[in-house]
Amino acid sequence: MKLLFEEYSYDLPYVQKVSLSAYFFLCEELNSAQVPYVGYFYSEQAKDSVFILPKVFLFEGEGKASDGEIAFGKYRPEEIINVDDPNNPMRKDGFDKVVFSLSVWLYQSIQRYHARHKYSAIIENAKIQNVISNKGDSDQTFLDTMLSMLRFHKDHQNLFTYISIVNSSGNNKIHWGKTMSKVQPLIRNDVPFYAEFRNKNKTINYDEDIIILFYSALEYLKQKYCFPVNVNLNYDIIKPRRVEDMIETGKGTRLLKSIRKKYFTDELVALWKLLYVFFQKAETIQKGRYHEEALLARSYNLVFEDMIDVLIGDDMPEISHLKDTKDGKRIDHIYKDDSLIPKEKIFFIGDSKYYFDDSEIVGESIHKQFTYAKNIIQYSLNIFQKPENKRNVDEKKVVKELRYRDELTEGYNITPNFFIRGAIRKEYVAGGKLDITDPGLEPDPQEFQINRHFSNRLFDRDTLILQAYRINFLYVMASYARGDRNIGFKTETRKRFRDDIVRTFNDRYKFYTVAPYDATPSGVEAFVRKHFKLLIGKIYRGADTDLMLWLALERDSDSASLMQEIRADAAVSPAAL
Repeated sequence: MKLLFEEYSYDLPYVQKVSLSAYFFLCEELNSAQVPYVGYFYSEQAKDSVFILPKVFLFEGEGKASDGEIAFGKYRPEEIINVDDPNNPMRKDGFDKVVFSLSVWLYQSIQRYHARHKYSAIIENAKIQNVISNKGDSDQTFLDTMLSMLRFHKDHQNLFTYISIVNSSGNNKIHWGKTMSKVQPLIRNDVPFYAEFRNKNKTINYDEDIIILFYSALEYLKQKYCFPVNVNLNYDIIKPRRVEDMIETGKGTRLLKSIRKKYFTDELVALWKLLYVFFQKAETIQKGRYHEEALLARSYNLVFEDMIDVLIGDDMPEISHLKDTKDGKRIDHIYKDDSLIPKEKIFFIGDSKYYFDDSEIVGESIHKQFTYAKNIIQYSLNIFQKPENKRNVDEKKVVKELRYRDELTEGYNITPNFFIRGAIRKEYVAGGKLDITDPGLEPDPQEFQINRHFSNRLFDRDTLILQAYRINFLYVMASYARGDRNIGFKTETRKRFRDDIVRTFNDRYKFYTVAPYDATPSGVEAFVRKHFKLLIGKIYRGADTDLMLWLALERDSDSASLMQEIRADAAVSPAAL
């Protein structure tokens, strides 16, 4: 098993030596090579499985600038390429046990993305076609077969234990009839003594044969690929070297063919088929007739976006089509949730980045995110301006649930906007373990300037603010690969986003409720008309029937004269979002 990292610069002669160059960008002038993919492939020439991990697992070296990037914060990437090398530094501290599990989560995340987006251009999906097993698994990769064996072992522990107990019970009881007829006793004082006995069980136990072969194959994979499995039952398994000999000579498939009709339970028939697929593919690889197979993502950031979308987004037609805006830009995440102004709904808009570095989010990323928000605001306004009989079903839902502008005050609702970045802290991969249970969601310390055209006008369509978060990349990847539908996490995270942005606005603005003394619809309208020039962009009415207005003023603004003027016509009370 070989381990590479996305976009890391490897020594060109080494890449050419191990026949991996087909998947690299080569730069002969710099004598280096970089792989632009993330995922898995089996190299026919190198005769080995190759995993390419995302650059999120590369940390900047601590110390001199020449230290470069460090894998998992501990190893030089060149030193850990050959995972099964006894001198690999990962083996010394047990980290090699983590690598296979990590690689599998990665592989399964790309598999799920490919299933959800079958025609995506970012996936390279070359698979073997010349091996057709008895089970018809020609479209399985060799890695798929290994994972099927791991799942079978996990799901059938009780079956193996039961067979072991049943087959061992009574095996050592003496068969006296056979013993007396076959063994010559010693007679002493007219009493026969038998020096040996015949046991009752003299039949071949095919159940145990196939279980021993299964556990032997698992032990072989454990040694060769750091397969995470422990054999718990007391069987004398075949040594990994002998399993390799069986693969080289084709004995594995011949042995399985000879016992093909010996099983009757569905579970053992399934196990026979699974073992036959494994040995057939392994033998084909050994003979050099195995075509290269691959499942690679060219732009893994799109896979990560889909991961985050499954965790926090809305996968509904009336929402999904909003991601592709008319100016050619694509929004990563959009979902409906409670508006910052009570009693309403609003679109929350997010952008995700699958790797985290210490640099701040600047420039184009910020401007694009503000543009996404403006596009959604304009989309919603366009719907409201359509005649009711011209709106489609999805647009009628938007009109019913969302309200972006109040016609009376000409104030705009607040549009929440956020970044979320995948992060790998060293403690997530410490001690030879992967932390896939802790979401690790935390605010990014970076603060963003408010985007605005006018100062002290919160309820203006161009007044926007951004929040930023970090999340445990391992948690996101594992949840996505397992197909989890963690409704609790989604609900909790959305509440967190909303609460945090409410807190940010409450820190930057003083909010008030304004109740005109003439508490009638016409009285509220008259109040707004009288003070419109003074209050434009500062007030917003939560619903067409409300007799109360929201007022927002920057905390460092001088608002004494404004407050004095409007208090002549309305009761003004401190409030919070």
